[in-house]
This record gives sequence, structure tokens and C-alpha cells, in this order.
Amino acid sequence: MADTVVINRRSEPQVLARQPWVDGGMIARRSGAAWPGGAVRLVGERGRFLAWGVWEGEGRFPIRLVSWEPGAVVGPDLFADLARASALRRLKLPLRDGTDAYRVIFAEGDGLPGVIADRYGCCLVVTSTGNALVPYLQSIAQAACEALGLDGAMLRDDDASSHLWGSEVPDRLLVREGALEFAVDLRCGQKTGWFCDQRENRRIVAQYARGRRTLDVFCYTGGFSVAALAGGAESAALVDSSADALALADENLRLAGVADRAELLREDGFDALKRLRDEGRRFDLVVLDPPKLIPREADRGAGSRAYVALQGLGMSVLKPDGLLVTFSCSGAMDRGSFDRVVAAAAGKRPCRIVQRLGQPADHPVSVAFPKGEYLTGLVLQMG
Repeated sequence: MADTVVINRRSEPQVLARQPWVDGGMIARRSGAAWPGGAVRLVGERGRFLAWGVWEGEGRFPIRLVSWEPGAVVGPDLFADLARASALRRLKLPLRDGTDAYRVIFAEGDGLPGVIADRYGCCLVVTSTGNALVPYLQSIAQAACEALGLDGAMLRDDDASSHLWGSEVPDRLLVREGALEFAVDLRCGQKTGWFCDQRENRRIVAQYARGRRTLDVFCYTGGFSVAALAGGAESAALVDSSADALALADENLRLAGVADRAELLREDGFDALKRLRDEGRRFDLVVLDPPKLIPREADRGAGSRAYVALQGLGMSVLKPDGLLVTFSCSGAMDRGSFDRVVAAAAGKRPCRIVQRLGQPADHPVSVAFPKGEYLTGLVLQMG
């Protein structure tokens, strides 16, 4: 029998507005024995049905919401249906680069809170934040794979991986973005192995790169640099602190036939920018794609200062009229906040926003959960 949770009166509109999580402070009382993944029936103080959820566990957000239909049955079939629908929606999107690497399930944006699934060639790589939907991941993976005709699915959990469904997923494979191919490490790479969310932005950087000397900081496996060099950049310096990431970046540069114009620098991004500034090296195009600098709301102050410092360092190694392509993947850093970060870093220096960047269509944002828009980017022209 489903656990029943009574939502306090002032919080009922939030549930009905389809926000995907229930904050512990919204709960008036509950009955039943909940377990992670167990169905939760949400009602108002007068007994009116509000929504179905899944128990996450004790904590600030103990319930994830999954249906607002009174007759819904919370179980494997419901989540398989949601995953299948999400996969089929991707087939209707204009993935105009002709890619076989894209996001199939984007958590709250696709009605599956906490679940991320990315397609790589004939494989699916799944990750999950929290415990609520873990019991249903096999059903989710199978439904998505069958909808797209994929061979198998793997679960990535921190640095470990395990088989989910179908054929075994290889450790590594090649994916394509337009005319380019990239080697992806599915088992040990960051996130699910590749940053599908930057696919469109790599294409845009390539359009700006022709004839320019480029610097790619926090380059990971070289996606921006490969795109820039293939787009006609004069040269590219790639900076990352990970030897494994740079080794794969080197492989990707060679796959594209552009390794002779690239320089690999194993160094912390902030340290590298300071050193390059002090050495007097200047670039026509600088790309800053750092990891999440505001991982939690409590880190907002320190993270914002780090973002300001990073923009200032990036600007300091630009030639006059150079372009800075800069990103934040912190959900707590909205567009307005990022604009203010850039303005603070620029100070009295002329700085113009040439183009705004963000996440592509396979990373949809629910209007009920605007925090799903986590990737913010700008193309800036200095001087």
C-alpha cells in the first residue's frame, strides 16, 4: 500500500504546478512505511488528491514527483512509458550536426527526476542522482534502448559502472558530430563520458575560430579545440589537469588530423592562465569551460568570486578585439548572475556580448523547473 503524505495548505499550489520535488517543509504529516523507490500518494489537508511521488529518503527533498493522474500506477511500467516517450521525442528534434551522441533522458526535463541517460552510438549510459528511481533503472534503460534500437545500457555510479540491459557496453567507442569523430571513455570519463550539452556550442566556436590562435582551458578531451582547429583556427593550446583527459584529447586531435597545430598543457586552469598572462602570451580566442564552481547553494559566495577571477584571467590573455567564450554549468548561476560576473571581471574595460549560448534541444527545461537550465554561456568581444 502506498505511503500517504499530507501537504500543508500553503504548499499545495507548488505541487499542483508540477514542481518535481517535495521539500520536507511542505509536509504536514504522513502515514505508512515508506522505502526508497516506494510509491507516495500526496493529498491536501482536506484529502484532495494532488500527485503521485516516489520516496527518496529522509532529507531536505524526501519525495520526487512523477505523476499528477489520480489513476496512475507507480511502478516499472510507468517509468518505462516515460523513458520511451522521452526517447521518441529525441527522434523528432533537429539534431542538425548529424550526431549519434545526445541526451535521451534529462531528469526533471523529461519527467524522470534524477535520471540522466546519454546515447553513444549503439549504447546508452545511465546515471542517477539520489535513490528514488534506482529500482526502476533497468525498466527505464530497456524502454529507451528499444525505442531507439540500441544494443545495450550501462549504469555509471560515481567512478564505477555496471551492466543494466542488453549487450555489454564497450569501455570506449567513437561518436560523431557532423564531419568530426571523437573517442569517448564510457567507463572512466567524466559524467557519462562526454559533454553532449556542448555539442551546438562546439559548432559555434568553430565558426568564430578561423585564423585565430585559440586557448582552451579546462579542455577535458579536446572537443572545443578539435572543432576550432577543424574550423580553420591557426593553433590551439589545450589546458587540463588530468593526464587521462589530455591523452584522449591528443587522440581526438589526431583523429581529426589537426594535432600538428595543437599544444597540450597539463596544468590547473587558474594556474595556467596566470602563467600565460605573466609570460605575455596572448590569444585571439579563449574558451573557458570550468567544472561546476557552485556545487551547492551554500557555495554561492565563494563560487561567484571564483567565476569573477576566472573571467578576469581569461580576459588578461586576450589580444585586443579578442573573443572570450565562457561558460557556467552551475545551476545556481542564472543568466543575470553570469552577466554580473562578467561585468565585475571586465571592470572599466570595453566588453560586448556578441552571442548568448546555452544547452541544446536534447536538454529540455520544464517550465515548472527552471533550474533545469543550468548551462549558461557568452561570446564576448573585448576592446
